[in-house]
Amino acid sequence: MTSAFGAKWKLFFQNLELQENLDRDSDAHIWLLHHLFLSAINEDALLWAESWNNHTITIRGERQRSPRDMFFFGMIQNGPRGIHPSDEEIEDIGSYGIDWEDYDDDRILEHHQQANRFDNPGDNPFMSNRPERMTRVDVDEPGCPLTEDQIIYLNSELNYLPYIHARDMNTYRLIWISALRICEHMFPAS
Repeated sequence: MTSAFGAKWKLFFQNLELQENLDRDSDAHIWLLHHLFLSAINEDALLWAESWNNHTITIRGERQRSPRDMFFFGMIQNGPRGIHPSDEEIEDIGSYGIDWEDYDDDRILEHHQQANRFDNPGDNPFMSNRPERMTRVDVDEPGCPLTEDQIIYLNSELNYLPYIHARDMNTYRLIWISALRICEHMFPAS
């Protein structure tokens, strides 16, 4: 994902910061970035996901398939998500599925420790602790510094730009410059 489109946006925001007066510590600037580019970033993510889910993968001894095909035919072959319903009652869900013999096997434990060697995470700036849940990342929405009328004015001014509907990074840079100027004129320096 990073090489497909994430790095493009990272570089874009870094360039805005270095060359086009983006202040990453300003809530107003962060709000303007969201307002201008969040839908384009989401579009890029959807296009990438669609492309990824439909690209073909070669697996030795099998025919080429896309992740979407593998999921679909896997559901037909193995049932929903490979789960086979059981009437077995689970008493301790936290330990369900653990092979306790292997868990207590010193050879396996030694192999695990060798294969998963790491320094103290505090000593390694590249190590991060894996969160317990990775279902979502909450990002506080920056407060909007504009009134509803000012947002309408900003959008109408941006719609006059001949390049407003283009989808390339240089055009996005021009949109940022224009939007920032419009916003600065709405709040003249005292």
